Amino acid sequence: MMNINNIYQGNAINLCKELDTNSIDCIITSPPYYNSSHKYQRGTGFHYTADIGEPLYVIIDFFKEVKDKLKQDAIVCLNLGFSYGETGVMRPFDIVNRIREKLGYFVNDIIIWHKNNPIPMNKRLTNAIEYIFVLSKHPIGKYYTEKYTHNVWKFPVDKGGRNHSAVFPVTLPKLCLEHFTKENDLVLDPFMGSGTTGVACVGMKRNYIGFEINKDYIEVANKRINENQKLLF
Repeated sequence: MMNINNIYQGNAINLCKELDTNSIDCIITSPPYYNSSHKYQRGTGFHYTADIGEPLYVIIDFFKEVKDKLKQDAIVCLNLGFSYGETGVMRPFDIVNRIREKLGYFVNDIIIWHKNNPIPMNKRLTNAIEYIFVLSKHPIGKYYTEKYTHNVWKFPVDKGGRNHSAVFPVTLPKLCLEHFTKENDLVLDPFMGSGTTGVACVGMKRNYIGFEINKDYIEVANKRINENQKLLF
Protein backbone atom coordinates (compact mmCIF):
# COMPACT_ATOMS: atom_id res chain seq x y z
CA MET A 1 0.00 0.00 0.00
CA MET A 2 1.27 3.47 -0.89
CA ASN A 3 0.69 6.68 1.01
CA ILE A 4 -1.32 9.31 -0.84
CA ASN A 5 0.05 12.74 -1.74
CA ASN A 6 3.56 11.42 -2.22
CA ILE A 7 5.95 11.00 -5.12
CA TYR A 8 7.84 7.72 -5.29
CA GLN A 9 11.16 7.29 -7.07
CA GLY A 10 11.58 4.42 -9.47
CA ASN A 11 10.36 2.75 -12.61
CA ALA A 12 6.60 3.26 -13.11
CA ILE A 13 6.05 -0.35 -14.19
CA ASN A 14 7.58 -1.72 -11.00
CA LEU A 15 6.06 0.87 -8.68
CA CYS A 16 2.50 0.37 -9.87
CA LYS A 17 2.65 -3.24 -8.63
CA GLU A 18 2.60 -1.79 -5.11
CA LEU A 19 -0.71 0.01 -5.64
CA ASP A 20 -3.88 -1.44 -4.16
CA THR A 21 -6.23 -3.18 -6.57
CA ASN A 22 -9.17 -0.97 -7.65
CA SER A 23 -7.71 2.08 -5.90
CA ILE A 24 -7.11 4.66 -8.65
CA ASP A 25 -9.88 7.02 -9.80
CA CYS A 26 -7.94 8.72 -12.57
CA ILE A 27 -4.60 8.76 -14.35
CA ILE A 28 -3.37 12.04 -15.80
CA THR A 29 0.02 11.83 -17.45
CA SER A 30 2.28 12.90 -20.28
CA PRO A 31 4.85 10.13 -20.88
CA PRO A 32 8.38 10.90 -22.07
CA TYR A 33 8.61 11.51 -25.79
CA TYR A 34 10.72 9.35 -28.05
CA ASN A 35 14.29 10.65 -28.29
CA SER A 36 15.33 10.47 -31.94
CA SER A 37 19.03 10.79 -31.03
CA HIS A 38 19.01 7.27 -29.56
CA LYS A 39 18.26 4.03 -31.37
CA TYR A 40 16.15 2.23 -28.79
CA GLN A 41 15.10 -1.36 -29.38
CA ARG A 42 14.60 -4.57 -27.47
CA GLY A 43 16.84 -7.47 -28.26
CA THR A 44 18.15 -7.48 -31.80
CA GLY A 45 16.45 -6.17 -34.90
CA PHE A 46 13.47 -3.89 -35.27
CA HIS A 47 10.31 -5.15 -33.61
CA TYR A 48 7.92 -2.58 -35.07
CA THR A 49 8.21 -0.71 -38.34
CA ALA A 50 5.78 2.10 -37.50
CA ASP A 51 6.95 3.23 -34.08
CA ILE A 52 10.16 1.94 -32.55
CA GLY A 53 11.42 3.22 -29.20
CA GLU A 54 11.79 2.30 -25.57
CA PRO A 55 9.28 4.95 -24.37
CA LEU A 56 6.65 3.16 -26.44
CA TYR A 57 7.36 -0.13 -24.67
CA VAL A 58 7.30 1.61 -21.28
CA ILE A 59 3.86 3.09 -22.00
CA ILE A 60 2.39 -0.22 -23.16
CA ASP A 61 3.96 -2.24 -20.34
CA PHE A 62 2.79 0.28 -17.76
CA PHE A 63 -0.84 0.27 -18.90
CA LYS A 64 -0.83 -3.51 -18.88
CA GLU A 65 0.43 -3.59 -15.29
CA VAL A 66 -1.81 -0.82 -13.93
CA LYS A 67 -5.12 -2.00 -15.35
CA ASP A 68 -6.30 -3.92 -12.29
CA LYS A 69 -5.29 -1.00 -10.05
CA LEU A 70 -7.92 1.19 -11.72
CA LYS A 71 -11.46 1.36 -10.42
CA GLN A 72 -14.10 0.10 -12.83
CA ASP A 73 -15.20 3.65 -13.70
CA ALA A 74 -11.70 5.16 -13.64
CA ILE A 75 -10.60 7.50 -16.43
CA VAL A 76 -7.16 7.74 -18.04
CA CYS A 77 -6.11 11.08 -19.57
CA LEU A 78 -3.09 10.31 -21.73
CA ASN A 79 -1.34 13.34 -23.24
CA LEU A 80 0.64 12.48 -26.37
CA GLY A 81 2.19 14.71 -28.99
CA PHE A 82 3.98 14.05 -32.24
CA SER A 83 7.04 15.44 -33.92
CA TYR A 84 7.92 15.52 -37.60
CA GLY A 85 11.46 14.50 -36.67
CA GLU A 86 10.60 11.44 -34.59
CA THR A 87 8.43 8.53 -35.70
CA GLY A 88 5.77 10.38 -37.66
CA VAL A 89 2.47 12.08 -37.06
CA MET A 90 0.65 8.79 -36.43
CA ARG A 91 2.73 7.86 -33.40
CA PRO A 92 0.10 8.87 -30.77
CA PHE A 93 -2.54 6.82 -32.56
CA ASP A 94 -0.20 3.84 -32.94
CA ILE A 95 0.34 3.86 -29.18
CA VAL A 96 -3.34 4.21 -28.30
CA ASN A 97 -4.38 1.56 -30.81
CA ARG A 98 -1.97 -0.87 -29.19
CA ILE A 99 -3.38 -0.04 -25.74
CA ARG A 100 -6.89 -0.52 -27.10
CA GLU A 101 -6.35 -3.68 -29.15
CA LYS A 102 -3.79 -5.49 -27.01
CA LEU A 103 -4.84 -4.45 -23.51
CA GLY A 104 -8.61 -3.99 -23.88
CA TYR A 105 -8.95 -0.33 -22.94
CA PHE A 106 -11.75 1.73 -24.48
CA VAL A 107 -11.28 5.15 -26.07
CA ASN A 108 -14.04 7.41 -24.70
CA ASP A 109 -12.85 10.69 -26.18
CA ILE A 110 -10.07 12.53 -27.97
CA ILE A 111 -9.30 16.04 -26.76
CA ILE A 112 -7.24 18.35 -28.92
CA TRP A 113 -4.91 20.69 -27.07
CA HIS A 114 -4.52 23.74 -29.33
CA LYS A 115 -1.40 25.59 -28.26
CA ASN A 116 -1.59 29.41 -28.29
CA ASN A 117 2.15 29.75 -28.63
CA PRO A 118 3.67 26.84 -30.59
CA ILE A 119 7.28 26.93 -31.74
CA PRO A 120 7.25 28.35 -35.30
CA MET A 121 8.48 26.06 -38.04
CA ASN A 122 9.82 26.74 -41.51
CA LYS A 123 9.10 24.62 -44.60
CA ARG A 124 6.43 22.66 -42.71
CA LEU A 125 3.14 23.41 -41.03
CA THR A 126 3.77 24.60 -37.49
CA ASN A 127 2.70 21.84 -35.13
CA ALA A 128 0.21 23.56 -32.82
CA ILE A 129 -1.63 20.58 -31.31
CA GLU A 130 -1.26 17.67 -28.95
CA TYR A 131 -3.78 15.01 -28.03
CA ILE A 132 -5.34 13.98 -24.75
CA PHE A 133 -6.78 10.49 -25.18
CA VAL A 134 -9.54 9.67 -22.67
CA LEU A 135 -9.43 5.94 -21.92
CA SER A 136 -11.21 3.59 -19.54
CA LYS A 137 -11.75 -0.08 -18.73
CA HIS A 138 -15.47 0.37 -19.44
CA PRO A 139 -16.92 1.57 -22.76
CA ILE A 140 -18.69 4.44 -21.02
CA GLY A 141 -16.44 6.41 -18.66
CA LYS A 142 -17.52 8.85 -15.99
CA TYR A 143 -17.94 12.55 -16.78
CA TYR A 144 -18.57 15.22 -14.17
CA THR A 145 -18.95 18.25 -16.38
CA GLU A 146 -22.45 19.67 -16.61
CA LYS A 147 -21.72 22.51 -19.00
CA TYR A 148 -21.43 22.65 -22.76
CA THR A 149 -17.77 21.96 -23.50
CA HIS A 150 -15.84 21.48 -26.72
CA ASN A 151 -13.19 18.79 -27.10
CA VAL A 152 -10.72 21.42 -28.34
CA TRP A 153 -8.96 23.11 -25.44
CA LYS A 154 -6.90 26.19 -26.19
CA PHE A 155 -4.15 27.31 -23.82
CA PRO A 156 -0.43 28.12 -24.11
CA VAL A 157 2.59 25.91 -23.73
CA ASP A 158 4.42 26.24 -20.43
CA LYS A 159 7.57 28.32 -20.79
CA GLY A 160 9.62 25.59 -19.17
CA GLY A 161 12.32 26.01 -16.58
CA ARG A 162 12.16 24.11 -13.29
CA ASN A 163 15.08 21.95 -14.52
CA HIS A 164 12.71 20.02 -16.77
CA SER A 165 12.60 20.26 -20.55
CA ALA A 166 8.96 19.23 -21.12
CA VAL A 167 6.72 20.87 -18.52
CA PHE A 168 3.05 20.74 -19.44
CA PRO A 169 0.91 23.68 -18.24
CA VAL A 170 -1.19 23.30 -15.09
CA THR A 171 -4.28 24.08 -17.19
CA LEU A 172 -4.06 20.62 -18.74
CA PRO A 173 -4.46 18.54 -15.55
CA LYS A 174 -6.83 21.15 -14.11
CA LEU A 175 -9.30 20.70 -16.98
CA CYS A 176 -8.96 16.93 -16.82
CA LEU A 177 -9.66 16.99 -13.09
CA GLU A 178 -12.72 19.20 -13.63
CA HIS A 179 -14.22 16.85 -16.19
CA PHE A 180 -13.30 13.40 -14.90
CA THR A 181 -12.85 13.57 -11.11
CA LYS A 182 -14.46 14.86 -7.95
CA GLU A 183 -13.00 16.08 -4.65
CA ASN A 184 -10.93 13.52 -2.72
CA ASP A 185 -10.51 11.23 -5.74
CA LEU A 186 -7.10 9.55 -6.04
CA VAL A 187 -5.13 10.59 -9.13
CA LEU A 188 -2.00 8.84 -10.40
CA ASP A 189 0.70 10.40 -12.58
CA PRO A 190 3.22 7.65 -13.37
CA PHE A 191 5.57 10.07 -15.17
CA MET A 192 5.39 12.93 -12.67
CA GLY A 193 8.25 15.07 -13.98
CA SER A 194 8.19 18.51 -12.37
CA GLY A 195 4.94 17.82 -10.50
CA THR A 196 2.30 19.68 -12.49
CA THR A 197 -0.39 17.05 -11.89
CA GLY A 198 0.33 17.21 -8.16
CA VAL A 199 0.07 21.00 -8.17
CA ALA A 200 -3.34 20.80 -9.84
CA CYS A 201 -4.55 18.11 -7.44
CA VAL A 202 -3.58 20.13 -4.37
CA GLY A 203 -5.32 23.21 -5.74
CA MET A 204 -8.51 21.28 -6.50
CA LYS A 205 -8.67 19.09 -3.37
CA ARG A 206 -7.80 15.83 -5.07
CA ASN A 207 -5.33 13.29 -3.74
CA TYR A 208 -2.39 12.17 -5.83
CA ILE A 209 0.35 9.59 -6.14
CA GLY A 210 3.29 10.28 -8.42
CA PHE A 211 6.02 8.08 -9.86
CA GLU A 212 9.25 9.57 -11.18
CA ILE A 213 12.53 7.87 -12.02
CA ASN A 214 14.65 11.04 -11.75
CA LYS A 215 15.48 12.08 -8.18
CA ASP A 216 16.19 15.69 -9.19
CA TYR A 217 12.74 16.03 -10.75
CA ILE A 218 11.15 14.75 -7.54
CA GLU A 219 12.86 17.51 -5.56
CA VAL A 220 11.58 20.10 -8.04
CA ALA A 221 8.08 18.61 -7.96
CA ASN A 222 7.82 18.51 -4.17
CA LYS A 223 9.00 22.10 -3.94
CA ARG A 224 6.40 23.26 -6.47
CA ILE A 225 3.60 21.35 -4.74
CA ASN A 226 4.56 22.72 -1.30
CA GLU A 227 4.66 26.25 -2.67
CA ASN A 228 1.18 25.82 -4.13
CA GLN A 229 -0.57 24.33 -1.11
CA LYS A 230 -2.90 27.34 -1.02
CA LEU A 231 -3.22 27.72 -4.78
CA LEU A 232 -6.68 28.84 -5.87
CA PHE A 233 -7.84 28.33 -9.42
